[in-house]
Amino acid sequence: MRGNISVTADQGNTELQQTTDGSNTVGITMVPTQDISQYTSDLQSRGFVIDSIHNFRDLRGGQSGTGDEQTLIVWRSPPGMQISTVLLQLADFSRQLPYS
Repeated sequence: MRGNISVTADQGNTELQQTTDGSNTVGITMVPTQDISQYTSDLQSRGFVIDSIHNFRDLRGGQSGTGDEQTLIVWRSPPGMQISTVLLQLADFSRQLPYS
């Protein structure tokens, strides 16, 4: 897959401006839209903060059981969460994803 990602400051997101101290980890995760509530709930229970959610049509034609829409979840770790913990939590989270 090829493309570009542009990162811009969201001046309206005061929560992010107040809590960002340079030590947070930020990332994106692609999940099937049909199960978005399950995935966002799981990420939040692991301590991640959901900053935004962006739905898009699956250009790959979909995989079995994933539907024709996908969602990018933009998340960040809470201040103080070690990168090793972030990686362990994401590895465990990704095991449930239906992508091969």
